[in-house]
Amino acid sequence: MIARRDTLEQALGEVEAKSLSGVSTIVVNGRWWNELSTREREGYRTRAERTAIELRADDKLSSHFVELRGGEEGPPLSTEHPM
Repeated sequence: MIARRDTLEQALGEVEAKSLSGVSTIVVNGRWWNELSTREREGYRTRAERTAIELRADDKLSSHFVELRGGEEGPPLSTEHPM
């Protein structure tokens, strides 16, 4: 399963509300992630940990959406890294 959402907030919100299931990884734009404050990053990490979601960043991914993965999506791209 691969899906896209407009924002990390939207993606995590749907997972937390259980309106979206099967997600194991959310990938965001690396530059966008690095521009967040430490407090914002920690907040997203905490929410992801509570729902057993792995957060990853990819500088090659567009900053216009986040990518949600689940199931047999294969290994991460070489440009991704855990956060």
